[in-house]
Amino acid sequence: MIIDFDERKFKSEIIDMVRPLGLNKRQIEQVVSQALLAVRRSSSPVAPRC
Repeated sequence: MIIDFDERKFKSEIIDMVRPLGLNKRQIEQVVSQALLAVRRSSSPVAPRC
């Protein structure tokens, strides 16, 4: 499956999900960073279609 991944939108979605948990800004940044790392580790690059 090929998806069009927008890193900025992904980060925003993660922030919206964890904000209600009452984490401080540093903790939220760590969660976002770890989530992005998990996506990168579980994905593989795809050559763009022409």
